[in-house]
Amino acid sequence: MKYSFTKLNRTLVFDRFQGLRWELIASVLDGWKEGQKGWIEIKKQGKPKSPEELGYYYAVILPTAFEAFKENGEFDIVITCRDKTVKLPLSKDAVDIFLKSRYGEWHGEYKGKGDMSLGECAAFMSWAIAWLAQHLNCHVPPADQDWRDKI
Repeated sequence: MKYSFTKLNRTLVFDRFQGLRWELIASVLDGWKEGQKGWIEIKKQGKPKSPEELGYYYAVILPTAFEAFKENGEFDIVITCRDKTVKLPLSKDAVDIFLKSRYGEWHGEYKGKGDMSLGECAAFMSWAIAWLAQHLNCHVPPADQDWRDKI
C-alpha cells in the first residue's frame, strides 16, 4: 500500500502512520524541500503465501471442518463482532469466516488470508487444525509431501 503525503509538519505526517518513527527516515527526508510531495510504501514482512499452502487449506482443512460442523448438527453459524451478531447458514464460506473470526479473537488481530504472510497463514492453519480437534473432535489429515508425484 502506498500513502501519499506532503512534507509540512513531520509530527503530524508520522502520527498518521501510527508509530512510524521520524528518526528512521529523517536522513532521506531532511534533504527535501518544504512542500515536496512523496509517498510511503508499507509492505508485508515475510514471504507471501504459496499456492500449495492455500490449496491445502481449501482442499483439505476447510472441507474437513465443514463436514465436522455438519456431523455436529450445526446448521447455522453465529458470529459476533463488537455489538453485532450475524447468523449465517452452514456453508464452507461461513465456516471459513467463522474460523478466521475465532482465530482473530484468539490471536488479537483479525486478518483475512489475503493479508497474511506465509508464516501467518501457517500459524492460522495450525490453530484451525488444533481448534477443530479440540472443539469438534475432528481429525484433519496432514499435508501429503509427495502430492506432486501423484499428479
